[in-house]
Amino acid sequence: MKRLLLKNDGFISFSLYIVLIYLITVYYHFYNRYMMIIEIRSNLILIYENYIHQIIGIR
Repeated sequence: MKRLLLKNDGFISFSLYIVLIYLITVYYHFYNRYMMIIEIRSNLILIYENYIHQIIGIR
């Protein structure tokens, strides 16, 4: 068993490297989506606040 791991040491390192890159890209993908949703929500809140201020200002 030890010999098998020693012979494939480079392959295991390369595989772990690819898995780590994949996990990092998935993390950034969902992080960017989450931040985009927060930005859209905050923009909608500002739009509604401006609309309410216009209604109150008119009356």
